[in-house]
Amino acid sequence: MSNMKINTLVVGVVRTNCYVVGNSYTNEAIVIDPGDNAAAIIKTLKENDLVCRAVLLTHGHFDHIMAAAELARANSAKIYAHEAEERLLADPMLNASSHFGAECSLVPDVCLKDGQVLELAGFSIRVIHTPGHTSGGVCYYFAENGVLFSGDTLFLEDIGRSDLPTGNGRQLVESIKSRLMPLDDATVVYPGHDLPTTIGHEREHNMYIKGDFSF
Repeated sequence: MSNMKINTLVVGVVRTNCYVVGNSYTNEAIVIDPGDNAAAIIKTLKENDLVCRAVLLTHGHFDHIMAAAELARANSAKIYAHEAEERLLADPMLNASSHFGAECSLVPDVCLKDGQVLELAGFSIRVIHTPGHTSGGVCYYFAENGVLFSGDTLFLEDIGRSDLPTGNGRQLVESIKSRLMPLDDATVVYPGHDLPTTIGHEREHNMYIKGDFSF
């Protein structure tokens, strides 16, 4: 649908993709994974005449959450995350923010469940729980727009790491195969790092999905 406009900001020390997902019909927006630099995110919102209605977190690692609280306060917006991610979000050791000298701890305003459908900023968004990178990792599926925001679950011809707290490699691969691969091949995937891809491309070229790799 033509009402969606996506602005990608690369933020923080590990160059995380933060997405400002705007609705050109309503002038509302959702911000996904504000990992750092709240000022730049707020500037992007203002430049596009958008009001942030929600902050969606794909998971709780520091590089996806550092600007969430400031951004939410500035816009009177709520922070959304999966219910299984509460412990990691709250613990600077688990979310790795303490390793970078800027401890971050937060409590989401809304705890999500698998399959839940959110109606935000004029969009309908399905929560897909994809544990493996972290226990509470999720992807956000905008079915009407043919778009998936995958966080650190699925990358261009790659998958997220699973050697950090609450990660599990086999579970991650199973999550991708069982929860994401049933989506339409044309679905555009916007990952937490690097370039977009599609479900169809990953089905054909991702060695983890093709079964050419095992843990």
